[in-house]
Amino acid sequence: MEYEQNPVITSALALEWHERSKTPKPTAQGTKFRFSSAYGCGRQQGYAAFEAEPTEPMDEAGAWVTGLGTLIHESVQEAIARKFPSAQFEVASGDGVISGSCDALISTHDVGSTYGGTHVLWELKTMGTYSFDKQVGWNRMRGEFKKPEGPAQKAIAQAGMNALNIEKANPDVRIESLILGSITFESLSKQKADKMGVWGLNRFLAEFVIPRSEWEPLAQAELERVHAFFYNVDNGYLPDRLALDDEGNLITLNPDRSTNWQCE
Repeated sequence: MEYEQNPVITSALALEWHERSKTPKPTAQGTKFRFSSAYGCGRQQGYAAFEAEPTEPMDEAGAWVTGLGTLIHESVQEAIARKFPSAQFEVASGDGVISGSCDALISTHDVGSTYGGTHVLWELKTMGTYSFDKQVGWNRMRGEFKKPEGPAQKAIAQAGMNALNIEKANPDVRIESLILGSITFESLSKQKADKMGVWGLNRFLAEFVIPRSEWEPLAQAELERVHAFFYNVDNGYLPDRLALDDEGNLITLNPDRSTNWQCE
């Protein structure tokens, strides 16, 4: 047996996705900033606004995970379209400074009036076991439960910014609830699931309903933060190396000593 260090055949798709990742993805409405960078480093977002060449571009592994996530997103959207005929996908919105598009916008007449408002906004995140287990409160190794953390604040803020700007552009739309879906690439084992009393779909996916009272303040605060970045960029300056952590606390990033370095 010979272990091939440079795969020739199996690598075809991974190499194709990696090559594709080298082309920058435009923002939804041609703005300098994007909703999906919520809570991210101001300096990094400034580089992107100035269209600077990344010093740490996505590698093959990163492109592979992103590609898998895209495949899952598209397949789930196709299934949603069959189940909920009113669903609209990749609905773009923005305010001239920042923009993005939501994974789905669905009428509450279609998905259920218990969510309030006229529509729900749905966003999907695919992730590894570590992030998923934090959300649902699993200690997968021990087969035990701990306190669930729910979706990351930055995911809530991203979806909330989408919701606010969709409402602004469509006065007849009112979004009271965000629905954030999570799918992990590895299911909880049958043995651990039996021990923990986890059944069916819950072994690999989760869904969280976020009320307006929770998502709107996060979205408004992030919009204000990004508009401050725009002021810097519009005047020819890079924003400071400031980001928000998982609890929404301001953190200063330093390339020499920060474990959260993300500004390049």
